[in-house]
Amino acid sequence: MHRANSSRPFGASLLRRPVNKKALLLLLTPFLILAIRFRMLDRTPASAQPNVQLQWEANPKPAEPAQLAQPVPPVPEKSRLEELMEEEKLAEQSTEKKPKAEMAANGWTEVEESQYDRVTQNSGEIYIHPHNGPEDVTVVAATAGPEDTSWIEEFCDELQTTNHPPIPNHAHPLTKNSQCTPLIYSLDEYPWMDHYYTTYSRKGHEASAYLTYIIDHYDNLAPYTIFIHGRSDQWHNDIAGPHTRNILPNLRVEAVALNGYVNLRCTNRPGCPSTLFQAHPVTLDYDYVYLIDQLPRVLNEMLGTALEDVPEDFGHQCCAQFALSRERILQRPRSDYIRILNWIATTDMTDNYGIGWMVEKLWHYIFGMPALSVGGAVSL
Repeated sequence: MHRANSSRPFGASLLRRPVNKKALLLLLTPFLILAIRFRMLDRTPASAQPNVQLQWEANPKPAEPAQLAQPVPPVPEKSRLEELMEEEKLAEQSTEKKPKAEMAANGWTEVEESQYDRVTQNSGEIYIHPHNGPEDVTVVAATAGPEDTSWIEEFCDELQTTNHPPIPNHAHPLTKNSQCTPLIYSLDEYPWMDHYYTTYSRKGHEASAYLTYIIDHYDNLAPYTIFIHGRSDQWHNDIAGPHTRNILPNLRVEAVALNGYVNLRCTNRPGCPSTLFQAHPVTLDYDYVYLIDQLPRVLNEMLGTALEDVPEDFGHQCCAQFALSRERILQRPRSDYIRILNWIATTDMTDNYGIGWMVEKLWHYIFGMPALSVGGAVSL
């Protein structure tokens, strides 16, 4: 019996057998294909692989994170009111630097005496401008929301002039027969009517509308201007009933010319004899009584009044409806009205109602009447 030699390595007999080359080639083919593809990728030019970092390249220093450009805060656009203040300041500086001879050569003159001063000194020396047409009387109305202001155009059509009888009612808008010029200012962001004017500020109720008109028309004011609320029905219309339309026909331009300022209310409640210490305060007066202590500061910021010169008491006719002569408006420089409106637009002393509440008590003082003024209402 033949025994296998245990010292022969395992598989030696297999190596002596003939190798099947085809089978071996089939087994090695996948490995050859992988090897060839790897070599081809390894030799691809760097330009063909822009996002592949070559292994033999030195690792570059990590790039520092890009410094993000700090956003430049937008320069806030100046409001038209701010621009007006700057223009007025430059105009005042320019006027101060001009010698009087140069001003006279350019046709500039200084007003030494106002019409009001002449009336005070000589009550008989005054020229009363007649009311002959719409260019002589302007009606400035402040409105908010969907208020019906058509009555103002109708009133102008019916208004009696100095030399003409009343004209029959005409359909609005303003017709060629109108005897006054209505200008309606909206306090809304988007006015309800296309022919409404907008204001420089929407704060302070009617005050922004009145002052916007004065600032814009300072150099071409009508001889007489009536300032009213846009809605005809007002609780503070007393003698002739609630409708302002019934009040206005009683106003005489002669009274406006002689007094300069005429309040359209005909009662002493509330506001007289004292605005600060009212005999008949209403509920809202209690809510804003704290503003009385701020009055010296308000007048200082509005008009530049020295704190020690602020009157101890004020008496006025409410409620922000009045008529003015052109001369009385021009007693103050345009810059004063701009400064008052700027205070209204920017103050944080009180809310919107409080602003209107405060300015309402100062209209007569702003327009040159004594601080304690109960006149004007009886001059209709």
